Amino acid sequence: MNDQVRQWLDEQQAQQRQLLLIIDSLAEPSPIQELFVSDLMQDYINLYHGTEFADLADIGPWLVAVSASEVAQIQPMLDAPERNWGWLASADRIDLTALAQHWRERMQVDEKGQRSLYRFQDSRVIARHLAELAPAQQPLLLGPLNSALCWDGECWQCFDNARPGQYPAPFEAAWLTLPEPDTVVREIQRHNLTLWLWQNHSAATARLAETRVLSDWLDEQLDKAERWQWKPLEYLQFLLRYQLDPEFAENPAWKPEARESPESHFVRLSQLLNAASTAREQQS
Repeated sequence: MNDQVRQWLDEQQAQQRQLLLIIDSLAEPSPIQELFVSDLMQDYINLYHGTEFADLADIGPWLVAVSASEVAQIQPMLDAPERNWGWLASADRIDLTALAQHWRERMQVDEKGQRSLYRFQDSRVIARHLAELAPAQQPLLLGPLNSALCWDGECWQCFDNARPGQYPAPFEAAWLTLPEPDTVVREIQRHNLTLWLWQNHSAATARLAETRVLSDWLDEQLDKAERWQWKPLEYLQFLLRYQLDPEFAENPAWKPEARESPESHFVRLSQLLNAASTAREQQS
């Protein structure tokens, strides 16, 4: 086990704090399945259950309480932070109901009329935001948690909460105003589009996931959109919708025509594929 991880765990135990795993269920392989196999899923909450995002619960974040005696059983996860399975936190007392309320008030983002979900369960996202927030702003994000141990993509980072407690809405979400590096923008974009796929095209997405790693397939589509300069969300969702369908995915019309603008390219394809989709529905 990494020395920094061991030191952090020893410090939490010395202060008799309880431990919490914040799990990103989109990580591969599934950390939730691993925790069930290890018989560690005794006290947990899926944050999308009981919310308007309940149909996405299978890919939503989980809060899992673990005891000090169970640390050895999560060591394989602690030894492999590059899997981006989530992060570890502590509190004087783990109250999952209060913690669920805290994160549910922070997980939905409304920006410029577009609604998305904040990826606090991604260790890289939370580590960068906590590192860039002013000390006075960190308690608003960490809430009742006393300390957090997060993998930032390169190394472990420890963040102690100077004022743990409940900070109910409304509050200023300063972490959402921080500029995002390109790699993080892509990660957030991929995450939000993954949620959109499961929410709007669940059957086709499930079929695709049987033969492809979904994140790899999404990266291919986003690379394509970048080459075509398709930036609006409407364009991206259109691309994913029809690339999911084998009948339309290989259509030669996808290739941009000479001197065709991104807007004209999208309009041409949307007219063609929407008409073809309507005709197919009428025939069936």
